[in-house]
Amino acid sequence: MDPQEFIDNIYLALLESGWTMNDIDSMDIIYYLKLLGIKAERDKKYIDDIL
Repeated sequence: MDPQEFIDNIYLALLESGWTMNDIDSMDIIYYLKLLGIKAERDKKYIDDIL
């Protein structure tokens, strides 16, 4: 996935969640991406944890 497609997907997800374009454009995108990374690490599941 190229960077533009990645950003487009973020915008679409936020718009579907009720954000406005102004809300998205005025937010700190770098911090938002950092939070997504933290969430991905927190939600990571290992097979040993499931079995």
